[in-house]
Amino acid sequence: MTDIQIKARWDHAQAPTGKAATRGLLIDITAPELPKAEGETERPPVNLALVIDRSGSMHGGPLEAAKEAAMGLANRLRDSDRLSVVVYGSDVTVVVDCARMDTAGKQSAVSAIQHIETSGMTNLSGGWLRGARCAANAMDEHDFKSGHVILLSDGRANEGECNPERLAELAGDLADRNVTTTCVGIGANYSPLQLTAIAEAGQGELHQSSEPNEIIEVLAGEIGEQTQVVARNFTLHLQGPHAENARQLTHYRQPGNGTGAHTADGTAPINIGTLIAGQTRHVALLLELEAEQLPEPTTLHYTLKAQWQHQADADTQPRSTTSQTHLAIVPPGDFDEETRDKAVAETIAELWLARQGYDAMLHNERGDYAMASEAFSLNEKAFDAMVQDLDSAPAMLTRRDRIASRVRSSWDGMSKREAMALSRKALRSKPDFRSSRSDADWTDTE
Repeated sequence: MTDIQIKARWDHAQAPTGKAATRGLLIDITAPELPKAEGETERPPVNLALVIDRSGSMHGGPLEAAKEAAMGLANRLRDSDRLSVVVYGSDVTVVVDCARMDTAGKQSAVSAIQHIETSGMTNLSGGWLRGARCAANAMDEHDFKSGHVILLSDGRANEGECNPERLAELAGDLADRNVTTTCVGIGANYSPLQLTAIAEAGQGELHQSSEPNEIIEVLAGEIGEQTQVVARNFTLHLQGPHAENARQLTHYRQPGNGTGAHTADGTAPINIGTLIAGQTRHVALLLELEAEQLPEPTTLHYTLKAQWQHQADADTQPRSTTSQTHLAIVPPGDFDEETRDKAVAETIAELWLARQGYDAMLHNERGDYAMASEAFSLNEKAFDAMVQDLDSAPAMLTRRDRIASRVRSSWDGMSKREAMALSRKALRSKPDFRSSRSDADWTDTE
């Protein structure tokens, strides 16, 4: 298996002396394909905990969709896989406890899932943490190196821990122990703030769905990715002159939400999370340099330092690698604006637009419409400069204006939840497993 590849590209690899400069840096992180022996058909076993909301609001269609998807998931698993199923309303119940998914295990799991009925309020944290405990127990008892929790909910937690910040802390602690969490929001009434907090810190995804076939596709996609994990807890750190001035345009975890905790020689570590074989993740940074920081011609040398746990040796010391990139500071007369890499600029702009939209929708969900508008207005001049000479600029600016207009007032329902889930996938360079929505535009909110 070849190594993880890290490639850094500037939207413009030059800057003139004596002038303030803003440069975009696109970092591509590509995980290698997993080797496969000739004739090999078996994939690695997976350790899953499925957590299903059975509160009163799930009565009828939502619960039936979740149950149908859960039974479909159980039937897709292999003999060596382990599955736990936890249900929660006000009470939390383990209906399948780390069962081996052989024929008897599948039959038992399907029967248990069929008998789930709605009851009580929404103790989301209780159900989710019990599922995480099941996954952790499987790691201890059956030699799994990781566990993955998939949480399905249509509502807002109103019992147990409800604070998104605290939920994020708990999810981050679990992810650090290789128990990750993905959330599936069902319908139009779940809390994006609570589920997003868990998915982000839990190094998982937030999926939006309501139809049984879509939920099955999501769960099948999650199984597929869990069998293709190359690295966990992948972190990236930019070091070099004035690197502390670089801000992340994507939305990976950083200390202080990406606003602080810089080291003395660079950015705060960016936690990419899990890398899947054959996939490329993009990280976009914006480096802002003052005129006095560029007094004379020179070359600014930057180091990208990466560290991760390899899936095959998760209990040993982390692996690491470095990559180099350079920014040339040249006399104004030698500066060539035409050498700008428009393809890189366009990719950075798309990621940045998704970040602005995602932040704006989070503020809108909190009812802070002024901050939702500021997500766009504070970045307007810099974003316009980024896209000014791109062929795609008119379309991007139209999309920006459309979503900016939408978040200035109360917005609820399916369209916003769909837009939030898709924008987050765009930020993390992740696929949408739903076959009918794979090409959806997150800004197409109506």
